[in-house]
Amino acid sequence: MSRANTKLPFRIALLLAAILGTTQAQAADSHSRDQADIARSVDASIEQLAMEISPAERNAIVSAIESAREISRVAHQHNSPKYGEHYRRDAHAKATGCLRAEFEVNGDIPEQFQHSVFATPGHSYQAWIRFSNGDMLVQPDGKGDARGMAVKLLGAEGAVIAPELGGDVSPDAVNQDFIMTNTPAFFNRNIFDYAENMQHLAKLDRKGWFINLWPPRLHLKEMFRAYQTVSSTIETPLAEQYFSMLPYRLGDTTVKFSSRPCPAADYTTSVDKTADDFLTRQMADTLQAGSACFEFMLQPRPADASEKEMPLDDATVIWDEDAAPFVPVARIHIPPQTFTGEAQQEFCENLSMNPWRGVGQWEPVGSLNRARRLVYHAVSEFRHHQNSAPVREPANWCVPGADEPCTPQQGLNIHKPTWPLPRCFDGFFRPLDGSAASSQCTGDYGEILAERDAGY
Repeated sequence: MSRANTKLPFRIALLLAAILGTTQAQAADSHSRDQADIARSVDASIEQLAMEISPAERNAIVSAIESAREISRVAHQHNSPKYGEHYRRDAHAKATGCLRAEFEVNGDIPEQFQHSVFATPGHSYQAWIRFSNGDMLVQPDGKGDARGMAVKLLGAEGAVIAPELGGDVSPDAVNQDFIMTNTPAFFNRNIFDYAENMQHLAKLDRKGWFINLWPPRLHLKEMFRAYQTVSSTIETPLAEQYFSMLPYRLGDTTVKFSSRPCPAADYTTSVDKTADDFLTRQMADTLQAGSACFEFMLQPRPADASEKEMPLDDATVIWDEDAAPFVPVARIHIPPQTFTGEAQQEFCENLSMNPWRGVGQWEPVGSLNRARRLVYHAVSEFRHHQNSAPVREPANWCVPGADEPCTPQQGLNIHKPTWPLPRCFDGFFRPLDGSAASSQCTGDYGEILAERDAGY
């Protein structure tokens, strides 16, 4: 080989190294611009919203937004080959169903809770509920994971506490969100833990924040909470109890909230649990002809509670239910319905939930909740931008693009008795004139009715 030819591979290697170096430099420059843009946006939001946030908390929020966007990008690379090109949430990426529901405030709700959406006893709201698995990656429903229940009440009345969350809606579409998971505590205490943990999750490192040799780190309690969270396996989302984990202020009372299945609620498992989407299939089977029910409860923090026993900024602590029992204040009714259509699944993907979407005397409490106002909103806008999807708040139960017309009954499975009703008499019936009774039913009439109208 000539000397000219031996130099050729070397020159190609130099060229490739130069291209690679340029690409890396461009990526680094782009990342720096993204960081600067996020920081400016956070600063503008803090100033515009008059939020009282320390410099350290502000830096943690900026870091959390950066990590959340990176988690969305990394998760998209893993999810997209099998589950489509749309970007998903950085957590609770897989919806198991978005359901229509009614949220009715109890008629005997205690006076101390009669604020915000609970101001009028007996008032009923239409609602949407998004059930989900907690991981950033789409995975089979049978795998251990956190499970989420996010409730959006429609048509709330009162002053909006976070006007930036309105979205592209009519003035009448003022909503309130309640976000819960099926564990009562979180595995990060506050925004600083959360921001550090998110940096690891952005690299798909699920353990690095909890335990590490160098720099030495051991978050034992938090690691136990994380294990409790991700080890959950369930039969159906309709049979779980869900918790807010974080505190809120309702009027003059600091509360946590929870929803649990109504007393005597029983949901028989009827589908193949080895299917990747068996939780969706199970809810669809249950709601084909039956309904579901949850009690919505508030846990008021006693006025004399200590910060150690019932902290406001440590989400790893579970408030003692003996000292602060949950009080039922509303009931959630999920009517029979069909929810697995393509249009409704798209609607579910574009739905946004934020703990600061609320009205009246309602305020999320603690550094994690303060961060969620900005982080959730920023990540939602990023996701919608990547998907070229508008940010819209629903005003009713209608799903855009659904095959059915937009009516109050859209999506509901309404079962009515067959008309005309049969002419039936039980065995003890005797006409006054002594003639024979002409019955169109055989056997016991009561049993026939019960059997025929079981799903009514």
